[in-house]
Amino acid sequence: MTQYSDLIEDQRVLNDAEEWGGNIKYIHANDGITETAYNNGDKQYVDSTTGKQWIVYANHSQGTLVQKFIKWASDRSHYGKF
Repeated sequence: MTQYSDLIEDQRVLNDAEEWGGNIKYIHANDGITETAYNNGDKQYVDSTTGKQWIVYANHSQGTLVQKFIKWASDRSHYGKF
């Protein structure tokens, strides 16, 4: 069963990266427009004066998301080694 250990670890990192990517990085409000940025690079905008909402999706593959996640996680000792 140990021949699948690497595949399982890769999938675990991918799952963790996707979950991390959906978390909010920051929220910025200016002139009635609220920008919410997520760790995966997506940005959601809400215009409070008109109620209009739109999302700008980041153009990246899963590989770059995992790379961003590993870079972020390497600075946190509680997550583990990569």
